[in-house]
Amino acid sequence: MAKAKLAGSKPYYQIVREALRANVVDGNLPVGTRLLVSAVADRLGVSRPPVKRALDLLVAEGVIAPLSSQGYVVGALGGQESPARTNLHGLTLDLPPELGSKLGQPSWERIFAAVEAHIMNCIPFGTFQISEAGIGGYFDVSRTVVRDVLSRMDGRGLIEKDRSSHWIAGPFSARMLDDAHEVRRLLEPGALAAAQPHLDSSILAKARGEIDAVLEGSVKLTREAVERLETDLHVKALRSQRNRPLAQAVQLSQISLVINRLFYTYIGLHEENEMLREHALVFDHLLLGDGHGAAVALRHHLDADHERARARLKVLSVFDAAEIAPYLTRIH
Repeated sequence: MAKAKLAGSKPYYQIVREALRANVVDGNLPVGTRLLVSAVADRLGVSRPPVKRALDLLVAEGVIAPLSSQGYVVGALGGQESPARTNLHGLTLDLPPELGSKLGQPSWERIFAAVEAHIMNCIPFGTFQISEAGIGGYFDVSRTVVRDVLSRMDGRGLIEKDRSSHWIAGPFSARMLDDAHEVRRLLEPGALAAAQPHLDSSILAKARGEIDAVLEGSVKLTREAVERLETDLHVKALRSQRNRPLAQAVQLSQISLVINRLFYTYIGLHEENEMLREHALVFDHLLLGDGHGAAVALRHHLDADHERARARLKVLSVFDAAEIAPYLTRIH
């Protein structure tokens, strides 16, 4: 089974291997530092299997040396009898965001977003069975972590168990989209109004200028630009409000963003000017400091976008998902 990948096409062990090698070369991990698999895994916020594989590769490269049951030591062993017992959390390491951003997170949180994305990207196309063992092997995590993830997804109504106690995801229906929209239009406008006093006007002006450039025809609209504008309004702007449970509830209801992204992938852009004008009106109110007006404009945009997403979901139903995670098996 293929392993989980981060940062494009790199698997966990490669990211760990490159990060450790770079920190040894830069002197952040001094020669003589003892490296225990468990300690390195804890410091980097990943599970032990990819760390063990990365350390073994670094031994083969001569970057570190094995210390039998005691782990490894930075540099060639060279007669050292007592490698330094350094607390790795006390060292300032230069880590890529894929590792550093995970430090301190509960184990289930490290993979929840990826599992959710894999499932959400498939369920518009059918019904899928989820393998607990498959998730564990794909992400190099324990069955306990997998069950934590799946129980939380079950609590959010994204998956359920069938009569045989198998985890099932999908199919995603128009009724599910309607229910999500009903929740979203109640929560997201209020969350945006709460965020308005804390927003950076320069960032808002930049997004508004990008919309004008497209509507005026001086810049060609691309899929990447559309997704960036959607993120600016529906994700980044909402981060400024301080209520984390509210932000999480809004994020869960933003299913139409997934439908739109899949539509752009399979079909391409189609009559996006109305969406851009709706965005522009919201940004205009935000730039004026009018949180209430922005909320009203956003609610209008959400209603219009819901109708577009409903039509797009119907179109997507005739396609098959292009990429399916190996722990998902289509059953209908």
